[in-house]
Amino acid sequence: SEAKGMTKNMKKYTQIIADYLSELKYEDIPAEVIERAKLVTLHTIGAAIAAVKTEAGSNIIDVAKTLGNGGKEATIIGDGTKVGLGNAVLASGTLADLLDWEDCSWTGHPSAGAVPTGLAVSEAYHKSGKDYLTALVGGYDVYQRIAMAVQPSPKRFEEGWGLHCWQIFAPASITGKLLGIKGAKMNQLLGAAGHMTPIAINLIHSSFSDFYHYTHGLTAQSAVECTMITEKGISTLMGVLEEDTGYYFGVSDQCDWDWYDRELGSRYMIMELMLKNWPVNMWIQTPMDMIHSIVTKHHPDPDKIARIEVSPYIPERSEDSPADGYDSLVAAQFSIPFCMAMYLKGPKVGTQWLDEKYLRDPEILKMASKVHGVGETSLISSNFDTFQQGSYPSYTMKMVMEDGTVYEEAVQFPKGHPQNPYTREECIACFKLATDGLMSPEKQDELCDFVLNKLEDTEDMAVIGKYLTI
Repeated sequence: SEAKGMTKNMKKYTQIIADYLSELKYEDIPAEVIERAKLVTLHTIGAAIAAVKTEAGSNIIDVAKTLGNGGKEATIIGDGTKVGLGNAVLASGTLADLLDWEDCSWTGHPSAGAVPTGLAVSEAYHKSGKDYLTALVGGYDVYQRIAMAVQPSPKRFEEGWGLHCWQIFAPASITGKLLGIKGAKMNQLLGAAGHMTPIAINLIHSSFSDFYHYTHGLTAQSAVECTMITEKGISTLMGVLEEDTGYYFGVSDQCDWDWYDRELGSRYMIMELMLKNWPVNMWIQTPMDMIHSIVTKHHPDPDKIARIEVSPYIPERSEDSPADGYDSLVAAQFSIPFCMAMYLKGPKVGTQWLDEKYLRDPEILKMASKVHGVGETSLISSNFDTFQQGSYPSYTMKMVMEDGTVYEEAVQFPKGHPQNPYTREECIACFKLATDGLMSPEKQDELCDFVLNKLEDTEDMAVIGKYLTI
């Protein structure tokens, strides 16, 4: 058969990727790519700090502290406590995803594992800032190429999408690079990561379980453990990405082999991320930009809004708000009506914006009931295809007031999309919004200055702990 995933491939893709990561040098990476790595780092740290005081954030920090210290230690982002390296990554990786504020790639949220793991391993092993940045860039390349190669068909996508399955390759690659693993051992590390991926089942997405956020920390912790085991030495386990060893069979029904080495070394995947401007699901970024634009321009009274229409209609994002509220934080984060209502009637965007007390708040639900998805249906699987091709779905919004006044907005690319990227100043502003009330202005400025101006000149990343403490 000529179908993807069914043709015989003679290339040794696992070793090609392992060699690329092993040999990548800081000096080989263009300046604009290093700059993007710094912005992604700052953005992800901000998202993690914003989640520290949430209920789930407090819970995962307690779990990490209970698991305790021992061996190499690293700082939990925001909390400031030093615990064992794997436990620090468990907590910080979960925090980075809890508010759904970190970046989006074409296939998931690599930064939730990549940035906390890279920072923690660099701190624990006294690596340099350049070491960290090099590993981060390389880790994104490995993650995104593997993830793109194994993207499933639309039918398999609906049955069980493995976002949290390939998530492990970002933190594993970064840890391996930082620990100096090379050649055949790097090949084995990819094998270990592949074998520790979860089963791709649909329940975690269809149920909107909050456990979805914890999977990012859990896979990052597993990635660190796999790397340490591989460094000590394991036998065989080579070639996990090849046709006859079948990683893709476990998470997909096809494989686009060309993704493994297409433009490898010249096309940096970290440049094609979307940094999210709002702490909501990626397909709600544009509606949030539109409501913000209308409110900023026209200052409508929220209590006098009769109806808001958002087009296109996106299944599992555009459904009318349930009268009895939302069962989970994830369900709310993935709801356009709820997020619109929170913007109009809730607290300022930031750490308290999606507090669970609002999930059944009568005022929020009343406002959410005025928001409706309209127009043609736009499937998420198709939207991902559009994003992967360098574009994004176009959205429109109409706000109708009780007196008949109509405000309209249309947006093609949300802020943070590669076609509408953050400047340094905008990234700093988003970081300060996320950490407002948690860090003093002086600490905010110190952390921004360290990440954006001093990181590559830092010889020992053990100093990072003092910047990560609120």
